[in-house]
Amino acid sequence: MEKGNIKNWMEKYTSGHSTLAEEAYHVKNVEKSADNASLWFRYLKKEKKETPTDLNAKIWDKIQKREKRAKLRKLVIGSMSIAASLLLLLLFFKPEPNPKSYSLAEKQALLKEAMAMFENENINKKNKKVIYEDDIIIIYASK
Repeated sequence: MEKGNIKNWMEKYTSGHSTLAEEAYHVKNVEKSADNASLWFRYLKKEKKETPTDLNAKIWDKIQKREKRAKLRKLVIGSMSIAASLLLLLLFFKPEPNPKSYSLAEKQALLKEAMAMFENENINKKNKKVIYEDDIIIIYASK
């Protein structure tokens, strides 16, 4: 190939106006000269990588897998948020159990049992001075 022809074609190539067929022709027919064009095309010939034939299928499979994972993730997050909402509703609107109601006789029996736990008879009132007395409580102090 003539140098002038190569120079014109390189200008076309660098400006982006060459066709793929022309580029493939020049890459395949690299001359052994040391000019920039032949060096560039030798580099392209050596480093050119072929694309896999099933590249589109691989890309489509990866897209499908990511979409499935995204749908599953949305489903899990949605179900967790529904469960958390239901749990909060149950906690806030849980009915309180009715307290056990006792009859008057049962209340008096419980009061007697509670009073029996205190040793009122053991208080020696002779050696004690009343500091405070009310309807509910009497406070003693030693003399």
